[in-house]
Amino acid sequence: MSLEDDVAYTCPYCGESNYVGFDASGGSHQRFVEDCPVCCSPIAFDVRVDEDGIPMLQSATRENP
Repeated sequence: MSLEDDVAYTCPYCGESNYVGFDASGGSHQRFVEDCPVCCSPIAFDVRVDEDGIPMLQSATRENP
């Protein structure tokens, strides 16, 4: 498994599709906040890494609903 993986998401603010990178060695369940590179709004990500090391986006939601 690489040290950084990317998962696809759609920004909950502006609707643009993009990718976010995260460190898969940080555990099988991770929550973090990153700004959208298009509209700069904060997005709360919930990512899980399955037993095969494949990252799966659980949710990408508005940080401040």
